[in-house]
Amino acid sequence: MAYDPDLDPIFEGFNSQLAGIIARLDKLDGGNVLTPELPQPPVVIDPVWKTLGRSKITIPRQIQVPAGQREIYVPISVDHTARESFYCYINRLVNVSGGGINVGNAADQAKNFEGLYEVYRWSPGDDLTHYVKVVTRSTYGPGKSFRLEIRVKGLGDSQKGDFVDVVFASDAQHPEMPEQFHRPLRKLVLENAQRKNRFDPSAVAFSDSGFDSDGRPAWRSRLSHGYVQDGNQETGLYMSEEKFPGFAQSPITHDATENALRLHTLAFPESARAEFDSRLFRHQAAIIQGQTMDEVCGAEGVWRMEAKIPIRRYSWPAFWLVGRGASGARGSWTQWPPEIDILEKFNQSWGSADTPYTTTFAQHYGDAGSNTRVGSFGNEIEVNQWLPGTTALNEGYHTWACAVVYDANDPLKSEVTFFFDDVEVGCHVLHARHQDMKTRLELYPIANVAVKAPNNYTSDQYNSDDGRGHSGDMLIRDIAYYPTGFSMSPLAR
Repeated sequence: MAYDPDLDPIFEGFNSQLAGIIARLDKLDGGNVLTPELPQPPVVIDPVWKTLGRSKITIPRQIQVPAGQREIYVPISVDHTARESFYCYINRLVNVSGGGINVGNAADQAKNFEGLYEVYRWSPGDDLTHYVKVVTRSTYGPGKSFRLEIRVKGLGDSQKGDFVDVVFASDAQHPEMPEQFHRPLRKLVLENAQRKNRFDPSAVAFSDSGFDSDGRPAWRSRLSHGYVQDGNQETGLYMSEEKFPGFAQSPITHDATENALRLHTLAFPESARAEFDSRLFRHQAAIIQGQTMDEVCGAEGVWRMEAKIPIRRYSWPAFWLVGRGASGARGSWTQWPPEIDILEKFNQSWGSADTPYTTTFAQHYGDAGSNTRVGSFGNEIEVNQWLPGTTALNEGYHTWACAVVYDANDPLKSEVTFFFDDVEVGCHVLHARHQDMKTRLELYPIANVAVKAPNNYTSDQYNSDDGRGHSGDMLIRDIAYYPTGFSMSPLAR
């Protein structure tokens, strides 16, 4: 029976009587009698989101450098590294009024200053300080100065970075730089991993119900809760030809030329919009998700997708995990939160800070299945900065993956690690989990392209990418689930 505090008075009375009986027996036989243990309330562990907070970063407003010194180090510190990975870099240089140094334009800065855009990363458990380095081609005398812009990614909108004035002085001392530990990035290794599912783009079975005509589980061509996602302000209707015959326009097809499954989005002409639930929808969205398929569901392991994703404005490709719940396998309601976003590319659906190289990842958390999010956090990277030489994301196939690993002894060491092209891009203490910190929730994968366009954005603008000609489709070559056998090996710095 579970502990009930209302029973405490009864237990206290019983224990008092029992203690008296034991004392009398002890007097009678002169022996020692052990007192029975009193009932104890169960140990309660707070959810991780009540235990860990976001790191706070400190960037100095000014540093002094010995005149004539070319190597410059800016100490940037945080108060802890217990929750998530994040990073910073020098974004640009700026002239200081009266500073006597002309840093020039972007091309000049790339030629005359080394260290711009180099990433300095903190991981869970790292030491607190990085010494951000810039090397000047020229030497500068006392009184000269210029300004660095430090950009921060992964600590929220209130900690996006700051400016640092670099002042050369004859009496300045080189700062002490105690050695700091920052673990290297890791590579996802799957050579010995046990894959649970098979994915053949030419033979993917999907249906509205999540079951084929023989009752066998299949990919589902709709959200578990329906066909619209109003909570995200999406303007697309998730369509299949099975559910919307005559209106759906090839939302899920096999592309033989690409050897991939194509998820196709489009904008309907104003005179021929799709109708559903007494509403007219401007856009077709597309999805496959695996809630009924045991072979892609699990509590931990690696989920990985190989795909070419769209950069069309207001298309919104994603690969993500959601709690399966007790009824999810039967095609009924699933469990949210938790949610782990392995890939989201917003293409200006949210905000404007997006390039053809931007990809993001995140966790959403709260009491499991409550439909109430307590919080979320994540990060974004520019893939050509993280892996120099990477082309725009719509120009080739790439992989996105996450590894969910529970720690049996310490819930604060359970982690989710994110990968792009099998190289680590982020690591978080696992928040997308059950609030009791013990139950391991099953997750299932979703791959979709949503649409979220402004009301004044016409169908011609969307379908042509406003004249840019970019596709709004995602091409999927593989979705894989590896429950065990994977590893993460350190990369050379």
